[in-house]
Amino acid sequence: MTDTGSEKLLSKLDRRWAFQLGAFWMIIAAISFTTMLFLVRYLEGRYPSIEVVFFRALAGLVFVVPIFLRQGRNGFHTKHFGMHISRTLFALAAMFFFYYGVAHVSMSNATAFTFIIPLFATVGAALFLKESVDLPRWGAAIVGFFGTLIIIRPGYAEISLPVLAMLLSAVFYAGSWLSMKVLTKTDSASLIVFYMNVMIVPLTLIPTIFIGFLPNLPDLIVLLGIGLTGSFAHFCQARSFGKTDASAVIPFDFLRLPMAVAWGWFFFAETTDLWTWVGAVVIFSSTYYIAWRESRVQKKI
Repeated sequence: MTDTGSEKLLSKLDRRWAFQLGAFWMIIAAISFTTMLFLVRYLEGRYPSIEVVFFRALAGLVFVVPIFLRQGRNGFHTKHFGMHISRTLFALAAMFFFYYGVAHVSMSNATAFTFIIPLFATVGAALFLKESVDLPRWGAAIVGFFGTLIIIRPGYAEISLPVLAMLLSAVFYAGSWLSMKVLTKTDSASLIVFYMNVMIVPLTLIPTIFIGFLPNLPDLIVLLGIGLTGSFAHFCQARSFGKTDASAVIPFDFLRLPMAVAWGWFFFAETTDLWTWVGAVVIFSSTYYIAWRESRVQKKI
């Protein structure tokens, strides 16, 4: 075998290994995210969502504080503190509505609504970041919107407050994503997560003291588990996207839906109708198309 042939073979093996690692981390992320959903549903709204956000942020510090203890004061430096505040407020609102909604809707519907976030982010990037969004991506976003209508079926099914909360959480999560996209140009991912959790803890501590409830030991473990599994899911997603193209591993993220359906049926006797599946497939297909097209554009640059 020639040197060129050997190099091509090694390059092919490297890409395959990178894809396998990316798929592995995305599957672990899907399991972690579904576990977080299960824990929130297990609490059944016994605690205000603002208190759940507080414990989510408190537990999230476990992942980033050790990093900055090793780096020293220089690790905290940022030129865009105002943008960190904006990102934190978006994330706080997103988690507040998300945890409220998850406590009252089925795990399958909660999972399906999270697939909408990239679609809102696409619209937000065009409106607020002035990014160029071509016609196919706009078309994919519109298709994803119709997928959302398939799930909630306005006029045929009741649009409850939890459902509206899930939609609002997707909007605010998209704002958080866009803020993070701006910040990642100058700041590390660990610094972004650190500032978010450090700000959210005091912002949610005060209302938690006044309207929250003192959890018993089992519920305290669950609350901290929500924070740990949620943070670990984002960590795994970042590792997955760092290994290979997002369009290659995003299909594995769809595993969250069948897992949520299975867990919801087994633990909470939840049923999932056909329209949730149809809508989720439509939303996910449009999301995948956007990710695939984005990867093609980046390769051409």
